[in-house]
Amino acid sequence: MQTTSQQMKAMAVDEFGGPDKLTLHTLLVPTVDAGEVLIRVEVAGVGVWDAIEREGELVYNEVHFPRVLGGECAGMIVAIGDGVERFAVGDRVYVDNFMNNKGGSYAQYIVVSEKTVAPMPNGLNMLMAGGLPIAGLTALSNLQALETGNGTTLMLWGASGGVGHIALQLAKRMGTSVFAIASGVDGVALAKQLGADEAVDGRSDDIGQRAHAFAPDGFDAALVLVSSDTVQSTLSLVRQGGIISFPNGVTEPKVPDGVELKKANADPTLLTLLNRLIDMGEFQVHIAQIFPLEEAAQAQDAMKQHYLGKIVLRVSGE
Repeated sequence: MQTTSQQMKAMAVDEFGGPDKLTLHTLLVPTVDAGEVLIRVEVAGVGVWDAIEREGELVYNEVHFPRVLGGECAGMIVAIGDGVERFAVGDRVYVDNFMNNKGGSYAQYIVVSEKTVAPMPNGLNMLMAGGLPIAGLTALSNLQALETGNGTTLMLWGASGGVGHIALQLAKRMGTSVFAIASGVDGVALAKQLGADEAVDGRSDDIGQRAHAFAPDGFDAALVLVSSDTVQSTLSLVRQGGIISFPNGVTEPKVPDGVELKKANADPTLLTLLNRLIDMGEFQVHIAQIFPLEEAAQAQDAMKQHYLGKIVLRVSGE
């Protein structure tokens, strides 16, 4: 066990509630135990799950205050616990620290199990890596559940969102033909830039017709990352024997007869595969907005507005 009396800045809540409950604290850096690493956080991703935890609707351990929020980050390892062999001090890494018992990533330092850590992928900077972990793992888990691969056709709802724009790129690397349904003109442009075979605005009136023209024999799979009646109306285009998948936070779709429904969430055991796919070529984690650590509440509020990709906090570093 490695103890420390070092202090750090962190955004935490002293009670559950609205964004105003999220304030700047000075806290002790967590202790590093066996199998764990201490990371100096440079960029922390901001997700809807953070706001849900802030409100007290996501409680995964015994509640103690102050409670540091944040489920993902990227940074540099500054200390390692006993038994850690995969990493060394100085390694640049990204982390899925969702439901971490030693605190969240809205902080200058975080201690996590090495099992939730991966080397920062080639070609990504800290900003991109900080927004990648949960979105990337959620995307990959769902694509695996959908059995996507060479020659399969995928209907992707939410293609310009945090999970969706990463799922789009991963699906293309798996050899999948992607019909992307994005948010707004800018979302359609991003989906096309990232390699969608066809991209349409989720608010347009001809989604069903264009989807049918794209896959006249029916889609092999559909990944549902948004909740709306329009989504439901298009799922009849998934063929018999096809699969529909969705993650936590999305209303469970009603599936046509003969179509399988699966639910998949971020799985840290897929970090190695995620890196392998990302390293195949140029990859983008689209960063919509960057807030300083002290403006974490504003960052969470920004999620209520239209944006593409991910919102992140600049915690430290350049």
